[in-house]
Amino acid sequence: MQKKFKLYLTMMLVLTLTLLAACTNNEEAGSESQEGENGEITVKVLHNWAGSEGNAPKDVENNPVAKKILEETGVKLEFDYPTGLSEVEKITQVFSTGEFPDLYTGPAWGKESETLLKAANEGQLHDLTEYIDKYPNLANLVKEENISPSLYDNIISQQQGGQFMLHAGYPATEDDVINWLYGLYVNKDIADQVGIDPQSVHTPEDLYNFLKAVKDANLESNGNPVFPLGANGNGWPLDILSEMFVPVAGSASWMIDDNGETKLNFLTSEYEDYILYMQKLLNDGLLDPEAYTQTGAIAEEKLMQGRYAVVPNQFPGLWTGLSKAGLQDKYVPLGPLNDANGDPHRTEVNVTGSQLIAVPTSVPKEKLDAIMEMLNYLASDEGFLLTKYGVEGVHYDMVDGKVQAKKEWVDKLKDDPKALINEGIDSSYGTLAGMHRAISLAGGSFGYQYDPRYKIEEEFKQIMSPNGITPVEGKDPYTVFQKHANYEQIQPIFDTLGDVVLQAIHSKSEEEAKKLIKESQDALKSAGIEDVDNEIANQAKDGTEFMRYRTSN
Repeated sequence: MQKKFKLYLTMMLVLTLTLLAACTNNEEAGSESQEGENGEITVKVLHNWAGSEGNAPKDVENNPVAKKILEETGVKLEFDYPTGLSEVEKITQVFSTGEFPDLYTGPAWGKESETLLKAANEGQLHDLTEYIDKYPNLANLVKEENISPSLYDNIISQQQGGQFMLHAGYPATEDDVINWLYGLYVNKDIADQVGIDPQSVHTPEDLYNFLKAVKDANLESNGNPVFPLGANGNGWPLDILSEMFVPVAGSASWMIDDNGETKLNFLTSEYEDYILYMQKLLNDGLLDPEAYTQTGAIAEEKLMQGRYAVVPNQFPGLWTGLSKAGLQDKYVPLGPLNDANGDPHRTEVNVTGSQLIAVPTSVPKEKLDAIMEMLNYLASDEGFLLTKYGVEGVHYDMVDGKVQAKKEWVDKLKDDPKALINEGIDSSYGTLAGMHRAISLAGGSFGYQYDPRYKIEEEFKQIMSPNGITPVEGKDPYTVFQKHANYEQIQPIFDTLGDVVLQAIHSKSEEEAKKLIKESQDALKSAGIEDVDNEIANQAKDGTEFMRYRTSN
């Protein structure tokens, strides 16, 4: 009996170990391929754009675009968004915690791109060279001529030992460069009430007087006070007002005159004038006191309630917000405002792509192969048309070689602004779709033949940028700074300048604001910023062509 019991225990132990081994093998296989029942591979994408969850389809798995991607590539995409975090906060969190996605896509600028470069050079991203050699569509994305000079100099050329990023969203032709029409927009009914022609406002003094007239009118909307000037979440993009004072917006940009003399914006009297101007708007009750602290949702609610007389924005985003409230015929351009040199119409933009795409080394080879095949498909003309316009014959037809949206879908958009997004069109998938070809390949945006938005957009272009767009040429001075011996000791101070500017704007007196500014100016000088200024100036005088002017775009 005892022998039988021992034999029974031995058999049970062997069976248990066998089952455990089988489970372990299955788990390991699952982590390697994450294949579904039909052999599809699930790819978890970090779509690192704050607020972009609002651009996600209601059904991520079963919309027409997702189904077509799965059919063509065997890949099923799942998206994660930086909910409640900024793009910088999210990418920092990912690389500090090691909780990696399978695929990353996010901004091709700023601290986001710098963090991605650091990860690449520390061995945390896959080298994509073999796939770039294999797939022509992907090779096209990393050609130097398809990358802005600043991105190439600052990020792409700084990769060590391989090509770890793909670059998407760059315009395929000059016609594909998007004029976002950044500027101030005003409720024309309010302009009529205060008796000032919106297009007569050009200087800082003009703007102040216009906003003051709105305040003095004591206007209300649905029982709530109307703020003369508002903003979107976290004050975006109020900094376009700094373009009235300096040629390139931002505290950490450089002013370079015709003789090559150079000074960091934050050290100039012109940029101090901008800070004091914004402080005066706030202290005089002309700017929403919550402008720099409110969420995007609260800002949008105020806009839709008609509580902002003037708001900074780019046209597509403004139109989308206004359309939700049926206010799309209410707002018109204010100005345009003069730039630092007194020109209201100059529109020189840094032509860029919008995305950097990368794959962490935590992703196994089998899944990496599938991801790159999928990206190659999306970077093709077929993939671009799918993500931007949907399924041919369902959402659009090709007429004379160009996309013609089906009228029924244009009509659906009037009642449901997310009608196309829920089909997977012009949603999260589009950030993976290679070079931007809306004009050269498709003829225009979805429904441009029918949608009044595009007629109004053309009218606004004639007001704001009648001379069209001029691509910015020249080297970004920031590249010189990055390679300077003083970079490491100056950069931590740079990282605080945004907060210092906001503290100064919110201070109660001009003296307090100037004190805050001077403290940071002194810290920059002690850290050696003037040596950087001199190096940029010397290069400029020796013939290096630097970017000296740039409009927000």
